[in-house]
Amino acid sequence: MNLDYKFGSVHEVRVFDSDYFLGFLSLTIQSPEPKDNAEWVGQVRGSDYLVWGLNHKRVRLEFPNGQNVVVVIRSGGRAVPVIE
Repeated sequence: MNLDYKFGSVHEVRVFDSDYFLGFLSLTIQSPEPKDNAEWVGQVRGSDYLVWGLNHKRVRLEFPNGQNVVVVIRSGGRAVPVIE
């Protein structure tokens, strides 16, 4: 999925589990590794408490520009877009 952001940090990304708003986090947009099978990956920045409760969960991220992306949060806070 194309993302309107270039590689780098994005702040105030809203996190939703289904339609339930969980909170905000900061994300660094990175180039993927071949095993990721994605155009980009994200890395949750800092020690945000949300990441630990979201390991291996599918969530929706809403970026400040209003763009929504469904991702799976992997161990360590790596966010990989879901290909639908």
